Amino acid sequence: MEKEVEVLVIETMVMRLTNKETLRYLDEHGHPMSLANYYKIKSRLQKDTEQRKYEFIKSGGLLTQHMERIDQLETALRLSWENYQAEFDNFKKQKILESIVTIQPLLSKYYEATQYIIEHENKGLADRRHLQLSTERNTSHE
Repeated sequence: MEKEVEVLVIETMVMRLTNKETLRYLDEHGHPMSLANYYKIKSRLQKDTEQRKYEFIKSGGLLTQHMERIDQLETALRLSWENYQAEFDNFKKQKILESIVTIQPLLSKYYEATQYIIEHENKGLADRRHLQLSTERNTSHE
């Protein structure tokens, strides 16, 4: 029952419903509640999301996924250029150019996101090292 309510609350967040629409939606799905209770569940879910995000970044899964996607997009871009060079039909060449133009912003976004992830991981490592050194210094003086 708890998970069902959480799923419904997530759905209301995704749909960006107003407070009134949210309460009606929850009621229609068999889980009437007060706005205060809704906000309590929503807040808990948002905190859990932040923790899951941190764990995902910490595990390296996000960086690995981004690197794989970059490799895929770069391969698609390279093959598109090869197809463009091999094509003689101007209409088909134009279509290939359009696909290349479509790939480039995606690739840029992945580069930016990956840079952010790497910087975030490095900051986290630096913070942990600083904390570890501080702890070691404090224990060695005792």
